[in-house]
Amino acid sequence: MTIILDAGHGGMIDGVYQTAGKRSPIWDDGSQYFEGVGNRQIVDKLTAKLTAEGINVFNANPSEADMKLSERVKLINNEIKSNPDTEFIGISVHSNAFRDGRANGWSVHVSNNCSVDSLIMADSSMNQMKVEFPDSLNRGVKKNDFYILRNTICPFILTENFFMTNEKECKEILMTEEGQNKIVKLHFDFILDYLGV
Repeated sequence: MTIILDAGHGGMIDGVYQTAGKRSPIWDDGSQYFEGVGNRQIVDKLTAKLTAEGINVFNANPSEADMKLSERVKLINNEIKSNPDTEFIGISVHSNAFRDGRANGWSVHVSNNCSVDSLIMADSSMNQMKVEFPDSLNRGVKKNDFYILRNTICPFILTENFFMTNEKECKEILMTEEGQNKIVKLHFDFILDYLGV
């Protein structure tokens, strides 16, 4: 089994964020959250936990550059085709945004024509979210034909880990070590649950 992890959007190169938009407002204390940077932090921590358990991980977005979705999907599908005896599942890690700063909560997405395994994985992630964040809004499993979900050739889900446009969620969860670690544990636990470990 190999777990494909995709950190959504670009990171930071020479102090320059690589993705237009995809960031929080600048908060009153001058802080700001860059989604692609936070996604990478979560994926890096999750990778470390999985590899420590002897679970193989394939990074679908290994550089700080904002790799095109078509290139990412090609990289993922080529890896799967090159390893026909290996089972793969994929997770794309994101955080949400909305013009209304009151929007809040966590959700998981699958494609409209997703596999049963994608739904099982999504349900497990939703259940683990309730464990790690019992006081936060769980928006549940949603069907969306996001490019990476529609075009990858293995079970694949996309998690939206709270709203970076919501000051409370951004500053208390996404921008803190404790909050990120809980997001990592959420993902780690649902992966182990899916694997039956």
